[in-house]
Formats: sequence, structure tokens, C-alpha cells
Amino acid sequence: MGRWALLPGWVSATLLLALAALPAALAANSSGRWWGIVNVASSTNLLTDSKSLQLVLEPSLQLLSRKQRRLIRQNPGILHSVSGGLQSAVRECKWQFRNRRWNCPTAPGPHLFGKIVNRGCRETAFIFAITSAGVTHSVARSCSEGSIESCTCDYRRRGPGGPDWHWGGCSDNIDFGRLFGREFVDSGEKGRDLRFLMNLHNNEAGRTTVFSEMRQECKCHGMSGSCTVRTCWMRLPTLRAVGDVLRDRFDGASRVLYGNRGSNRASRAELLRLEPEDPAHKPPSPHDLVYFEKSPNFCTYSGRLGTAGTAGRACNSSSPALDGCELLCCGRGHRTRTQRVTERCNCTFHWCCHVSCRNCTHTRVLHECL
Repeated sequence: MGRWALLPGWVSATLLLALAALPAALAANSSGRWWGIVNVASSTNLLTDSKSLQLVLEPSLQLLSRKQRRLIRQNPGILHSVSGGLQSAVRECKWQFRNRRWNCPTAPGPHLFGKIVNRGCRETAFIFAITSAGVTHSVARSCSEGSIESCTCDYRRRGPGGPDWHWGGCSDNIDFGRLFGREFVDSGEKGRDLRFLMNLHNNEAGRTTVFSEMRQECKCHGMSGSCTVRTCWMRLPTLRAVGDVLRDRFDGASRVLYGNRGSNRASRAELLRLEPEDPAHKPPSPHDLVYFEKSPNFCTYSGRLGTAGTAGRACNSSSPALDGCELLCCGRGHRTRTQRVTERCNCTFHWCCHVSCRNCTHTRVLHECL
């Protein structure tokens, strides 16, 4: 007699239902698991072998897939770059949304961004885009800085570029950054559902934004400071510039659904596509952020949705914008209090070599949501 026969019928049915749902749950929960390595860059739990290759003892690396760990081993030095890029992405996310109801809250542990990533809303789209962009940006810059053994500057641009300038210098290796980012970040996504397609699209949108915002920089050469000839190279944008673009695309994100080509001859790749929910809208471009689910209002605390609410948040009583007390506090009103603040002021440099300052005290008016 099998072990299932020893269990009461209702218990067996419950277990079978749970096991059937497990693969889907694991697939949903695997998205963004790699974000748990955010603190590896500052971890001291590392060893180095005789060949100066990192032997990683950091427990959070167990959150990585087998492919992601293999990519880390194959590219010595890249682990800290990935973690550093993720840290920069988190800071940028918090900056871009500092004055909105959802202010990109994070928590320690493997579930960095909380339960919001289980939803298919705009906020999830931005999270995936900015973290993907952060990795691509950091890896591309680390290549040109010589921090990663498997890549260098992008030296493919060489020779004349124009009548008074030529290619030279050390271009940031955006191609390696995009390729590694696609292999590393996208490998954490499992499934073939709408959420899977949304996450992959927004990952690519983040990488594409880094690439499209690259700019040419030049250095002048010539007698007495003249600019007879210029040497030019390609430089990454700041992550702030990338964040600004992605925030604008967040505001104009496209709501999508599964595309239906209506043909039995369509390949699997052709069937796995996103189309706008409104047929009158254009299909999303590779630069656009996409979502398929309406966002929560983020006004009140919800353990189920993982929203903290806006109670206690600082607001601007004179602003009609999103940071204003009327909108940020969701119409609940706000309290006003004063705070005495002492700061250094009237500083003077004395030769040589110290700075003397006075302590100035003033009253600051603070407004907080009820």
C-alpha cells in the first residue's frame, strides 16, 4: 500500500493541490531573487585564492540560479560590480520616487522590494528596468576601469571619425555590459506567462536606455591649448540620467496583454509577444515600460499587498504636485510641527590649515501626513 493511502482523503487532496500549485509558486517567486545579493559588495565574508580569484562564502549567493553562479565564476571581479550596480539602482529608485505615494521602499533579506514585485503594475516595471540598467551600467564601467578580468575598454572604435577628430581613448564597454546583463538578469525569470514577458521586456528596456543615453566625449590636442585635433570616445550616462528617462517612461507606461496572431502556423517565439490592451494604441517599443495590472493606491497600510501607506510621510503644504500634502496624504489631512535645528554656518578658512564655523539655530516647519 502506498504512503498516500495511509492519509485521510481530505489530507491527500489538500497535499495534491499544494504540490500541483508549487511549480507555479516557485516560478513566481523566482523573479528578482538575485536582488538578495545587494550587500555582497560590502560583505567581508569573502576569501581569495592564490590566483586572486574570489572564493565566495556569502550566503546570499544561494539565491542565484545555477547559470548566474556560473557567470560569476567565469568573470572574476564581476560579483562586486553586479552588487554595486544593484545598490546604485536601489538608491536611484528611492530618489526618483521620493515625493510619491510609493517611494520605492526596501527591506533587508532576500525580498528586497517586498510584495509589490508579485504584481504586474507600473512600480514593478520600474523596479525591473532600473535594476537591469544598474547592472549593465556598473559592469560596462567596471570593464573600462579594469576591475573585471574578462573584459576591457571597448577598443573597436579606432581611426578617423571626422575632419577634425578621431576615435581613441577608452570607451565604456556597453556591449559587454548589455550581453552580461541579459545573460545574468534574464536567467532569473522562469515561465511563459504574461508576467514573464513583462519582466523580460522591462529588463531589456533598462539596458536599452543605458545604451541609448551614451554620449561622445572628446579631448582637445594642439599647441597652446588650441583644439586642432580631438580624440573622442563613448562614455556612459550617469545613472541619474538613466533614472530620469525611466521615470518618464514609468509615467507613460503601456498596459499590455498577450498578443494573438490568430494563426496556427505562428512559431512559439511569435506567439510570445505583448500587445497594447487598447487596440488604438501603438505596440510598446523596446524603450517603453509595460505593465498589465492596475497599481494599488499606496495610501494605507496593507500587509496583503505589502504597502506601507503614507501616514507619517513628510509633505509640502504649498505644492499642488505629487509631493503636496493634498495628494501625498490622500485627502486625510496633515499635521504641522516645528523643530529647532542647529547647523554649522558662517564658516571661515584660516591659513593654514583649519576651518572655523559658528553654530546657527533656526526653526524648521515640518508637515506630516495623518
